[in-house]
Amino acid sequence: MRFHLGLPAALSLAAACLFLPGPASAVPAPGTTRAPGPATVRAVSHRVPTPGTGSELLSVACTSARRCWAAGDYQNTNTDTTRHQLLRWNGQRWRLVTLPRLHRQSSLTSVSCASARNCLAVGAVLDRSGNSARAEVLRWNGTNWSVAPGPAGFDSLTAVACTPTGDCWAVGSQNGPGAAVRWNGHGWGAPVTFSAFKAPAAITCVTDSDCWLAGDYVKPNSINLGNLVMHWNGRAWSGARVPQPTSGNQLAAITCTSPGDCWAAGSDTTPAGRSRNEALHWNGRRWALAVTLKGLRVNSELLGISCHARQDCWAAGDDEGGTEAMHWNGYRWALVPTPYRDRTGFLLAIDCLARTDCLAVGFHGLPPTVNLALHWDGSDWAKT
Repeated sequence: MRFHLGLPAALSLAAACLFLPGPASAVPAPGTTRAPGPATVRAVSHRVPTPGTGSELLSVACTSARRCWAAGDYQNTNTDTTRHQLLRWNGQRWRLVTLPRLHRQSSLTSVSCASARNCLAVGAVLDRSGNSARAEVLRWNGTNWSVAPGPAGFDSLTAVACTPTGDCWAVGSQNGPGAAVRWNGHGWGAPVTFSAFKAPAAITCVTDSDCWLAGDYVKPNSINLGNLVMHWNGRAWSGARVPQPTSGNQLAAITCTSPGDCWAAGSDTTPAGRSRNEALHWNGRRWALAVTLKGLRVNSELLGISCHARQDCWAAGDDEGGTEAMHWNGYRWALVPTPYRDRTGFLLAIDCLARTDCLAVGFHGLPPTVNLALHWDGSDWAKT
């Protein structure tokens, strides 16, 4: 049995459209610009380890150009179970990391590092019966990964964000209702439970007292989804007023460069049922809807976002089964070509350390899928 927790719900729409044809080149709309460099696609041999079938990388976190982690899961065909996986990037190649064996089904949905010697990876693990799930937490001490205690009452953790002090916040589910819980470096605090109608999907922290979470919620007396953004001010979580461009909106990722500069990314649904890229910007006073480009095909969505600086951000996702990347230069978003743009490929997370150093991860191929990781070197995206 394959189980998976934490992948944005918007992914299902694009997954159903993998076989629809589309144009073969990405051409920015009139008045837009491309990212710096020629933005061509280099052909590099695929070297990302794939431990089993149905492999997918759901999160990536870097502390330096030679220290990055990618987390996800894969299917063990011999036992018909899902297993967690972690890959390490040394600046040149990926290596599969040995993890504690849980003797159960497990999935890692997010990884974040306070420093090179202090990281948390979170997700979910099923019990022996396969009927009950609980939060999974692994901790990196600079030498190895070990099992850490999970917060009580959580059936899964969807995302985690750590600050340099070692303080972390994680969001997930408590058997239905969304919730957030704080890690102080040694243990978990009391969870903050939200309404059962709120589903947090991503989190980022500027400081210990300045964090944002993003996701979606079910609108009252409706089945339609609305954008969800909440803020932690060091004392309490509170909801933020954010644009709702259509009757169906979902946020899958969020990032900040400073207290006055944050981005959230996801998708909205048109009255005709089409999924479109969506990005919201925080300027320190309010959240506003940004102008984003439409994907080349009918349906597109943004699933990851990362900013190196106020004038240098990347958003990644998929355009009806083909990888998609957009760059922000401080003035506008521009589509940039990526490998697997015209084939089955999804980019689910991205992390940027510099203008010439970004990693985006996900999966590609028709089922069974394999791990996918792309690198931006300042000129183009290439397979690693």
